[in-house]
Amino acid sequence: MQVKTGAGWFKFEDRARGARGYIRVFYYIPERIEPTSRILIALHGLDRVAAGFRNEFIAAADRHGKIVIVPEFDIDAFPGVYAYNYGNVVSAPPNSQSNAREEWNFELIDRLFLSIKNDAQIQSEKFDLYGNSAGSQYVLRYVALTEAPLLEKPISSNSGIYMLPNLTVNYPNGMGGIGMGDADLRRYFSRPLHILLGDADTDATAADLPRTPEALAQGPHRLARGLWHFEHCKSLAKTLGIELAWTVEVVPGAQHISRAIFDRAMAISGSGCRGNPKACYVA
Repeated sequence: MQVKTGAGWFKFEDRARGARGYIRVFYYIPERIEPTSRILIALHGLDRVAAGFRNEFIAAADRHGKIVIVPEFDIDAFPGVYAYNYGNVVSAPPNSQSNAREEWNFELIDRLFLSIKNDAQIQSEKFDLYGNSAGSQYVLRYVALTEAPLLEKPISSNSGIYMLPNLTVNYPNGMGGIGMGDADLRRYFSRPLHILLGDADTDATAADLPRTPEALAQGPHRLARGLWHFEHCKSLAKTLGIELAWTVEVVPGAQHISRAIFDRAMAISGSGCRGNPKACYVA
């Protein structure tokens, strides 16, 4: 058995890992779990500090009785934003070529869930997924570009720039040039995505804040960009004749990296605002 009660890590063998053949996966399993306990897969930021990110969730995992899994997208195997945040859908400039779907790394998450589910003898057929910053970029693209059949609740927080649900703008800034269509947009807007934003994540001079023209067009800082993106997508969904199923929540006092954000994500996992999405729009 690869996992046991408490904090630990193991090697997960997967084809998305390249020549080395495995990734490191950090986890925490509370002492008291049930066969029906939820699994939250959490995705770290561009710092790639998976063990530290796992540790941020331990107290909340104990309170909620949930298993936390943090795969490590280390910089050697997943160098740069194109290989990690953007899912290896296209290669980094100057090549900027589309990769075959089997080379996208999103399905690694599904395979990891099934492995943990079987190993920990968990009955739940679906998992929840959370990402902050670079991990948020990954979550949004995972939801937008795949069927995600095993995903129950996607949660993202504090992205620095948002991919536009626009089929005329090439990936990664938009969803064009990679075989997406109107049906994919409808599916994306219909997923129960929960976006968390820190009301103190307003540093327009942050060293890691994207400042490309595309990013600046969305707002001066992460909070503004997150609110702009939500309203933009709500308007786009309306043009397709559907209601946006997403929710956005501004967390008081939360900065870009914040325990308040992480605790809120854990609380939403497996619960959240089902049935009344507007109740969670606390902007």
